[in-house]
Parts: sequence; structure tokens; C-alpha cells
Amino acid sequence: MLTKLRIRNIALVDNTELVLEPGLSVLTGETGAGKSVIVTALALALGERADREFVRHGADVAAVTASFDLSSGLDGSRHGPRSHSDGGQIEVYREISPDGTSKAKINGRQVSLSSLKRVTTPIAEILGQHANQMLMNEDNHLAFLDRFASLEPLREEVAQVFAEWQKVFAELNNIKAKREQLKRDRELLLFQKDEIEKGHPRVGEEEELVNERKILDSARTLMASAEMVRKTLDAEENSVGELLILARKELDRMAAIDSSLQKQMETLADIEFQVEEMRRFMEQYGSTIQDDPQRIEEINLRLDEIYNLKKKYGGSEEAVLKTLTEINEKLKDRPDTDSVIDSLEKENDRLYKKYSEKAVALSEARSGAASRLRKLVISELNELAIDNCNFEFEFLYEDDDAGGILINGRAVRPYVYGLERGRFLFSANPGAPLRSLVKTASGGEISRVLLALKSAERRYSQLSHSLLVFDEVDAGIGGQTATEVGKKLKKLSEDCQVIVITHLHQIARLADHHYVAEKSTDRRRTTISVRMLDKNDIPQELDRMVALPEGV
Repeated sequence: MLTKLRIRNIALVDNTELVLEPGLSVLTGETGAGKSVIVTALALALGERADREFVRHGADVAAVTASFDLSSGLDGSRHGPRSHSDGGQIEVYREISPDGTSKAKINGRQVSLSSLKRVTTPIAEILGQHANQMLMNEDNHLAFLDRFASLEPLREEVAQVFAEWQKVFAELNNIKAKREQLKRDRELLLFQKDEIEKGHPRVGEEEELVNERKILDSARTLMASAEMVRKTLDAEENSVGELLILARKELDRMAAIDSSLQKQMETLADIEFQVEEMRRFMEQYGSTIQDDPQRIEEINLRLDEIYNLKKKYGGSEEAVLKTLTEINEKLKDRPDTDSVIDSLEKENDRLYKKYSEKAVALSEARSGAASRLRKLVISELNELAIDNCNFEFEFLYEDDDAGGILINGRAVRPYVYGLERGRFLFSANPGAPLRSLVKTASGGEISRVLLALKSAERRYSQLSHSLLVFDEVDAGIGGQTATEVGKKLKKLSEDCQVIVITHLHQIARLADHHYVAEKSTDRRRTTISVRMLDKNDIPQELDRMVALPEGV
């Protein structure tokens, strides 16, 4: 149960604290007094989305603190992870900044919003106008049935398998539709890969071949020039070598007279040695040059091959090799189409079978649950002053002979949450035919059906919240009907804490605890506060409620 709710700087609430008790509590007040702010604050503590508009104008931060006592025989399997509980006590803190960001803590430890909702969802539930609106949409009726029968885990399993199956099914159809194009794409990649690999491209090869061809094209010129250089250095007459020998002999005679020329003698000896080395090099260089027209032809063919590869695959040897790498990567992502289709068909068959088994099991469970729900809701509605009414869940199937799921010998279309859709049928008068609840029920009847569904859920479901909050779900009723609704809420409060925001004095009279929301204004600002009424104050508040036009 909720033991304490402290609200600070939310909407027009400055700082208020509610101490709550077991049983049936009602919150009343003038229209616009701020009752909805209390529900908003509690919803924030339960993990609902925050909005910066919730922060009081001028405040640096808004905060809600909610304390829950789960020690009354409640176990962790029904009320979230025990790791967050301290001896059955849970304190939730939610803070909102003016920029819209928020943070949440459980027992002082910061948690994500999803973790907060996971912990608080089994503890408390708020039923307001939104719940009525959900009931007025037939697309939600199947979820009401699943919740009643505690089939939500199986429902989610079916939805997960369906999503996996549809993903594989779509991929399979997509590949089948594009099979020929994919084959052509793969064949082109294989051809390009083979073409490049056969070409054996190598970075720098083109430059090497161009240099080699340049030499071969000038082979005879180079040989003649090499021979001329050799003869210049080593001819029989007037060669550089012969002249150096004569110069060295003269320098020897000079050094014999002047010893300071010794260094010049050594320098001239080095020059003579280097000339001789050059002569030998030119002699060998000339002999290595080949006049090979066939090799020139080979080089030209290879350069043409390299040019074609460059032209097709990027303009350089580096680009050609990079293209080959990219092709190999693409081939990894584009395996043989037939093998992919075969693999996907096997996976599709596996998921089809898995979905069929779970969906059929869900359908069977729903069928039994619908019968039980019908009896319970009719009983509850009789207690809510809708005597001799009729109510049932109508299952709707769509035939699908092409690829449906077999159930009771009938092939039906699969949906994300099972094989059927459905809606509640309702008749408020004896002998009147069952019709769509959405199309036939009045606002007051919708409110009572919602309360009947919640009562039936608590009588049957394995999940039972310790706190139920009803936010003006009694709209559109009054008189004796309001009294019967109040009795039903009182009965619900026997095994859980019930908080009701209401304008109806018939309901307020049955409360164990009565709170009132009040708005006050001074010269600077308007504030909302909530206080618990004592026995002396309650009659005055009830008199005020009676004086109001019914339903306001």
C-alpha cells in the first residue's frame, strides 16, 4: 500500500504531504481545485513520462516521493524485484528539471525509468478517463481479456515469435523476388574478382615497366654511347687514362724535388683509380644492354593490361587492389542465392511451427478465459445496478487459405498477438440482443463495465495490485447507481488500498478516509494543498458535494 506521498513544486502545488491509510480513501474538492495534480504526481512516481510543464513556474526542480509498504504478505514474484525492497519498504523518488529531464531513485539508488516502471507496475494501477477511452476502442478489448486471464507473458511470447517470423518471411520473399538480379550481381562480382586476380596487379609495376621499355627502346644508342665513353677513358692514343698516366709521371718528378706535393700525388692516384673504375663499369654496362624487340612487345602487352584494369577499377594500381578487397567483402554479404533461400525457408518453417503452437495455445486459453470473464462481469454488473444484463467476448477470425494457421480445422490469418481479434458485446436490458459495447453502452455504463472488469480481474487474476487509483471513472452516473458503485469500490478496498478521486457524495460517504484538495490565492501566487478531513469536517464537505449539480 501507499503510505505517504510528498509533492513539491508540481503544477500549482508548493509543498504538500499526504499520509495514507488502508481501505477506501476518497479525494474531493471544488472543480479546478487540483485533484488531478495528485494523480499526475503519483503517476510520475510510478514511472510515467515527465514533462517540463509539470514544474511549477519559477521553481528550480519538481519532485515526488512515494513510500510503499509491501510487507503485508506480498512476495517479490508479485511486486517486482526484491533487490529494491528494504524489509518490504520501497521509497520512490522522482525529480524533474525545468528543461524536462528527470531522474528516479528507489530507496536512494538511482534507476532507469524502465526499471522504475518494472518495479511499480505490479504495485499500483491508475484507472482514469484514459482507461475509459481504452475500453471505448475495440482494438484494446483483447488486451483486457489477456490481462484478466494473466495471459500477458504468453501474449508477449507470441508477439516476439511473430515479429521474428515476419522478419524472416519478408526477407525470404524479398530475396525470391530479386533472385535473378542477385544472381546477376553475384556473377558480375565473381567475374570482376577473377579478372583482377588473373591480372596480378602490383603497386609500382607500371613504373618499372615504363622505365624498362624506355631503356629497351634506346638500347643501340645506349650501347654506342657506352662504347664511346669507354674509348674516351681507355683509347690507345690521347685517352683520359693515357693522359692521366703522363700527368702522374710528371707529378712524381715534381714531388721528388718538392715533398709538399705528396698530397696532390695521392689525389691524382685516386682520380686515376676512379677513371679506371668508370671504364670497367661502362664496359660491363654496354654488354648488359639487350636489343630485344620481343621483350618490348611483352612490356607493351602488360602495360595495356594494367591500363585496362586501372580504367575499369579506379585509375591506379592502388585503386584496383582496393576494389578487389571491396569485391571480396561484398561476396561475403552476397552468398549463393539458392543456398540463402534454402536456409531462410527452413527458418521460416521453424518459426511458423513455433508461432502456430504458441498462438493455438493462447487461443485455447483465451476461449476458456472468455467464458469465465463473462460470468464474473455479469455478476459484478448486477451488483452495480445493471440487472439482467448480458455480456460476452466475441472472437473474430479472418480466413487465410494461402498461408494461415490451422485452428479447429480452419486456416486463419495470424496477427501479432495471436490468431484472433475480438470485442466485448453488451446488452443492458433483458431480451435485447448483444451488440458492440463501444456502440451501445452509455458513459455511465462504460464506467461500470470498467469497474466490473477490474473487480473480475482481482477475483480471478494471479496479479493483484496493492493499490488501485480511480480518477473520476464514475463520470456519467449518479443517484442509486452511484451508491452501488461506491459499494463496489468499498468491497474492492477490503483486500487492497483504493483511492478514488470523485465528485459524487454517494461514494465519498462510504470512504474510510476523506481528503480534500483546496486552492488558495494571495497577491503573489496560487497554490494547491491537500489535507485529510477529520470527523467534524467531513459533513461540511459532503454538504458541499450534495449542493453541486450532479456529475460536475
